[in-house]
Amino acid sequence: MVVSQPLFGQSIGGIMARKGSELTNTDLDMAFANDEFALVFQPKIDLATGKICGAEALSRWYHHNLGDLPPGVFISYMIRQGRLVELTRFTLTRGIEAAAAWHAEGHNFPVHINLSADDLHHGGLTQFLEMRLRHHRLPAQAVRVELSETEVSNMPREARNNLRELLSTGISLALQGPAEETYHDSDDIPVAEFQLRGTALLGLAAALSEGQSGRVLGMIRAAKRLGRETTAIALETPLHVEMARDLGFDSATGYAFARPMPLEDLIYWADTRRADAAPDTKEAIALP
Repeated sequence: MVVSQPLFGQSIGGIMARKGSELTNTDLDMAFANDEFALVFQPKIDLATGKICGAEALSRWYHHNLGDLPPGVFISYMIRQGRLVELTRFTLTRGIEAAAAWHAEGHNFPVHINLSADDLHHGGLTQFLEMRLRHHRLPAQAVRVELSETEVSNMPREARNNLRELLSTGISLALQGPAEETYHDSDDIPVAEFQLRGTALLGLAAALSEGQSGRVLGMIRAAKRLGRETTAIALETPLHVEMARDLGFDSATGYAFARPMPLEDLIYWADTRRADAAPDTKEAIALP
């Protein structure tokens, strides 16, 4: 019997939902105790030079019974259980450890680590990060934290104060936002990098109205006037990369360059990648 594509997609979604429904707090306890969580890294590429200029740390959970769990499943569960902060601390610890490894190999780009508003509701984040950086003898510039524009805009005063304290150490902020009013300067929350998802570029390609192109180009020009980096994230094809370059983005990430990879593969990739390498499907799937 032939199974239609929609039915197949629904069954996969059902499997993922079932896996999420089977998780318990005991699973989380075991995962942290038994090193079931791991990090992979997605390189960020300077569009002018072709060099790696950052790497985002992404968490993975290899569950002892359920197998590989998609981040959308286990992160949603951890948010519901109020335990996402534990995953953030794990990611910060292992991400800084990884940055120390590639710095030791002569690659001085920062590790990018996602934070959530919940992470900033808790005190001690700045001290925790400073301690980890001192332990590995890394400068604050070795870490760039990422937050969504919506989270920053809606942050209560205490969380904003915690974020401001964190950024005062020299750790920098990348702001992820839609193609709206995200490209602005702020003495309150200084932004080093503005990010726009590749899906917005696809929309721009599908309907190049003056309003759309003008808005994106206006934001990029404003960011450049302020000396801020602009990054197109989650690009999937060489065409998307060319679009990002033509629009004036400084850097980009996505499968067009490489899939997320373990630390040792990232270092090898950084060691062997040609700066003039053009993105293509082979490079998106395998190491060079």
